[in-house]
Parts: sequence; structure tokens; C-alpha cells
Amino acid sequence: MLGSGASTEGRVIRRNKDRRWTERLVRRVYYKYFARNLLYELQIRARDESVDYVRDHMTDAMMFESRRAMLESCLTRAPAEGLVLEFGVEKGESLKQIAAATSRPVHGFDSFQGLPEDWTGTFERRGKFSTQGRIPAVPSHVTLHTGLFEETLPQFKSEHAGPVAFAHMDCDLYSSTRSVLWALADRFRPGSILVFDEYFNYPNWQQHEFRAFQEFVAAFGVEYDYLGFA
Repeated sequence: MLGSGASTEGRVIRRNKDRRWTERLVRRVYYKYFARNLLYELQIRARDESVDYVRDHMTDAMMFESRRAMLESCLTRAPAEGLVLEFGVEKGESLKQIAAATSRPVHGFDSFQGLPEDWTGTFERRGKFSTQGRIPAVPSHVTLHTGLFEETLPQFKSEHAGPVAFAHMDCDLYSSTRSVLWALADRFRPGSILVFDEYFNYPNWQQHEFRAFQEFVAAFGVEYDYLGFA
């Protein structure tokens, strides 16, 4: 009986020690890194808002496992005639993915000096994503247009006729996205495909690419369908 009682007491003490250690771990990890972390909560809410948007507006859209898969699928659905464009090149990763999926001429636009202003509601400040002016190497059927969108698009339009078949909008900011959409308003046609890289699912997403597109739709009476999201 004595041995059994001592053993039972020992197990209770160990369990109490384990519980105290777990409580300390929760306090140090959860409360420090999650319970008081505003970014964590903002991202969770952004995710939930994005899920609600998908459920309410994108029930006929396909889901893709990656940006590459979505870009490739959208390029196959783009009109056979027209311009293939990307806005926001940086190091050229997505531009090369687009170029690999088509033999048509591809045009990439970027200042290569980073964000022209703060990306409000995020950590990203003016100048973020700058390559210090370094131009990435691109395939031979890709042409790069260096400068701010509002500076390079007028000359580009004067030199290149035809509608927009496909445009990858990696503009990040409301102002940059708006500049592109308004500049190309007369070049979009039924069947033109736009892929937005930061459309939703991050804090303050309603105020940037999403907002610019919704304002564009309202201003020009555009009707559209969602094809997919990644």
C-alpha cells in the first residue's frame, strides 16, 4: 500500500509540473506572438473576408494551386489576337512564366525603382521591391518598358495598335492599378483577360487593386466574369 500511494502521488506531481510548464509555454508563445499581435488578427480577418467574397461572387471560378497554373490557364483562354502585357515586373519571375506559356510578343512595364508610394495598410514602404534600376534578363520575345506606368503607356499605345488580350496586373497599389486601367480602357474588348496579383487575402485588400478594378467597372459600365483564383 505504501509503495502504491507513493507512486500515485509521484504521478500527480509530475502532471502538475507538466501543466505548469504548458501554461508557461502558452503565456510565452501564444500571448506574446498571437494574442496581442494585430497583424495576425488582421490577416485572419482578411482571409475570412476573402473567403466570403469567393463564396458570394466567385462560385463559378476555378481554383488553382499556384499563380503559374492560373497564368497558364488564362493565357490559353485569351483571344488569339491582341496584346500580352504585364504591369509590375520587378525581377521578372512571373513575366518569364508568361513568356514560357506563349510565343506571342510580351510587354513588361516597370520603373525598377520600387513602389512609387507607401502601400497603405501594409508594411511595404515607398521604394519596396526596387531592383536599383537593374533590368532582369528576359526571353527574346519580351520587351521591357522602363518608367512609371503613366509615363510609358501613352507612347506604347501610340506605337502598338490592337486590343488587350491578356494583362497581368501586379501593380500592388490602388493608384498604380487605376493608372493602368484608365489608360487601357479603350483597348479592352469582350474576352480580354486580366489577372490581378494582389486582388484580395491581405490586410486592407479592399483599398488597392480590388478597389481600382471595381471603380473601373462602375465608371465604364464593364461586365465581367471571374475565371479563377489561386
